[in-house]
Amino acid sequence: MTVIAALRRRAPKASPARSASAQANLAALLAVLALAPAGAGAGELKPVKGVITAGDFVARDLGGRVVKFGELRGKVVLLNFWATWCPPCRKEMPAMERLHQRYKDRGLAVLALSQDQASSQVVKVFVDELKLSFPVWHDRDGLVGRQYSIPGVPTSYLIARDGRVTYRALGDYDWDGDEARRAVEALLGG
Repeated sequence: MTVIAALRRRAPKASPARSASAQANLAALLAVLALAPAGAGAGELKPVKGVITAGDFVARDLGGRVVKFGELRGKVVLLNFWATWCPPCRKEMPAMERLHQRYKDRGLAVLALSQDQASSQVVKVFVDELKLSFPVWHDRDGLVGRQYSIPGVPTSYLIARDGRVTYRALGDYDWDGDEARRAVEALLGG
């Protein structure tokens, strides 16, 4: 039995407009819960078992231009799935910026892929507010998020130069901490 069907059985009879409103509120709540990673909160950097190659994809940058993930091949990539409405995403972005500044000249590419359904302008306001200098692309339809089977936002992957997904972090993570820097340095080659 679905959650909505169970609520219909228990709920007293209401007007159609009120019932539709309650169902819309429940659907919105379920959507938010579905996008929250399991154990949301401070994330952990976990090694990915087996050999998994990061899938190529096409998205749009905040200027509306088509961009290809494959063009980053040969770099170590921190691929972060996030959204402007996500407090843990906002919390981890400054650490991602510091990591980007520390390693960008050594071959690290930080790429934030917004899962917002809002316009790119809304995403750009967020990026400008946080003074982010790494690339931010927009996956407005969530196609790339589905391709990568993200359980919610934020979800991040560290990808080696050869395209192997080596680490995953669910929830906000301290990308400027010792553990993250050790992982990045190992992937960069020292």
